[in-house]
Amino acid sequence: MQNHFVNNDYALFTPQPSLRRVINRHSKDSLLKIVKKWLEIPQLIPKYEENNEYQQTKNLWQIYEKLFGNKKKIVDKIYFDDWKNGLTYLQVAQLDMKYFHDRPNLKQWKALKLCWDDGELRKEFRNKEILRSTLSKHLSLFFANHLYIEVYDKNWWFRISIHDGVSQNSLPINANIIYLIYFTNSEHLLCSNVKREHKEFILQGLLKTFACQKIEECDLKGKYVNSLEQLLLHQKSQGIYSQYRLNQVDDSPLEHTSKGPNIDDQMKSKDNAIDDNFGPNEQPSLDVVEIKLDMPFNTYTDNHLEESPISTTVVFEGSNVIEGVKKMVTSGYAIPPLPKFLVELHSSSKNYIEVVQQEN
Repeated sequence: MQNHFVNNDYALFTPQPSLRRVINRHSKDSLLKIVKKWLEIPQLIPKYEENNEYQQTKNLWQIYEKLFGNKKKIVDKIYFDDWKNGLTYLQVAQLDMKYFHDRPNLKQWKALKLCWDDGELRKEFRNKEILRSTLSKHLSLFFANHLYIEVYDKNWWFRISIHDGVSQNSLPINANIIYLIYFTNSEHLLCSNVKREHKEFILQGLLKTFACQKIEECDLKGKYVNSLEQLLLHQKSQGIYSQYRLNQVDDSPLEHTSKGPNIDDQMKSKDNAIDDNFGPNEQPSLDVVEIKLDMPFNTYTDNHLEESPISTTVVFEGSNVIEGVKKMVTSGYAIPPLPKFLVELHSSSKNYIEVVQQEN
C-alpha cells in the first residue's frame, strides 16, 4: 500500500510560484476571511520570537484589517512574512475550496448516481471527519491523496488532491485535483473533470465508502451547480409542476380577474403552450444539450418507396438552453406542439438524448 496523507493536514508546501498564485487569485475580502479562519486554528497560527510585535494573534488580525484596501500587501504579508516557510495542505485546500465554491461555473460538472439493489441509502454520514477518513482510506489503496471536505448549504463539497509523482512539498498539477459535491441524504453527486487514469479509482473509492452496488454516470453535465441540483433532486417537479413545489398555485382560481389588457389569440396560444409544457418559472440552466436523432429516410427507386435509416446530431448551446427553447416558441421559430424530447428536457435529467423514430 502506498503512503497516504489522510491526517497530514499540517505538512508544508514550500514557497513556490504556484503557491503564490493560489493565494493571489482571491479577492482581498476573500483573503481576509480565510486568514481569520486560519488564526482560529492553533496549528496554523504563525510562530514568532517572544519579543516580536506580532506575537499576539489579536494584534496580527488587526494588522490584516488595516491592509483591507491593498490586496498586494495582504498577499505579500501572507507569502513573505507570516507563512514564509510555506502553507500547509489544509491551508491550500481551504484556499482552493473557497475559490471554486464561489465560482463553481469554472468547472464542468458530471452527474453520478449511487445505486443500491433495494434503492435504499445504505450509508449515511453525519460527521464529515468520519466521511473524510473513510473515503481517503479507500482512495489510498490506489494513490497518495489528501482529502478536504466542507459543508455548504447542507451539501458536502470534496476536494481530492492526488500526490502521486510529485514530492510531498510540491503542489500537484490542477488536473490531479478533483472536486465532488454530494447532495446530502440522496443518491446523487456531481464530479468535476477527472483524468482517465484516476476515474475508475475515484468511482471505486466512492462505491466502497457509500456501500453501494454500482455508480452510474448520468447523461447530465454542465457548469451551473444549482441548476444541476434542481434537475437531479426535483426531476418530477419541473416545468408546469414547479409551481406546486414553489407554492405558486392560485388558491382561488374561480376568483381570478384579468390583470392586463387582452392579447390576440395567437400570442395567447403561444403563452399557453409554453406554460403547459414548461410552467411559469425560469428553467434550470443547461449550457449544452446534444440530441442524436435516428429516423427513417424515404427515397424513391424505380417508382418504389424505400426507407433507409439516417442519423443526425443537433447541439444546442447557450447560457440556458431550455429557456432558449421557450423563446423559440414566443419568437415563432418553433411551432407547438413541440417534440416530446424537447418538452421534457427539464425533467429528463439529461443533456445527451437519443431519439429513435421507428420505421413505418
